[in-house]
Amino acid sequence: MSEFSPRYVTPDQLATALREDGYAVLSPQGVADWLGRPLAQLDALHPDWDGLPPDEYLKDGGRYRQRRHACFTVDGHDLQQVPHRAHWQPVEYNALHGGMQRWFAPMEAATVVQPVWQQLMRSLAATASALRGSQPWFVEAHQFRIDTAGGIGR
Repeated sequence: MSEFSPRYVTPDQLATALREDGYAVLSPQGVADWLGRPLAQLDALHPDWDGLPPDEYLKDGGRYRQRRHACFTVDGHDLQQVPHRAHWQPVEYNALHGGMQRWFAPMEAATVVQPVWQQLMRSLAATASALRGSQPWFVEAHQFRIDTAGGIGR
């Protein structure tokens, strides 16, 4: 089986990569450096990913994805979790799973209160504001895992 490593950028290259390429991938240590937090604080979030419930909305009948979901508003330093809501995408954006309200299990409270999680939300919003102008941001956060065993989900 082939393995493909992502093209990582460093935290100081993040804004340029987003502006020029429309995306950027930081290594785990790069995320920690960008947040100004020890990598161990990010690693402490791993157990929550190990307990993700199945995604019950796979129209192809698959059981290969697990997920949790939460929504936040970020306005400057002010971070607020908003009441749990459905995730929705139009079929024009997601032909397979769009066009329906998907009520994923909410993220665990123990995760969203972690200082490193809150710093991640604030830093993402600050980066978006640096690129698009300062404004309040609505964030849909998805924790998910896709199991590609047997080729499904690839």
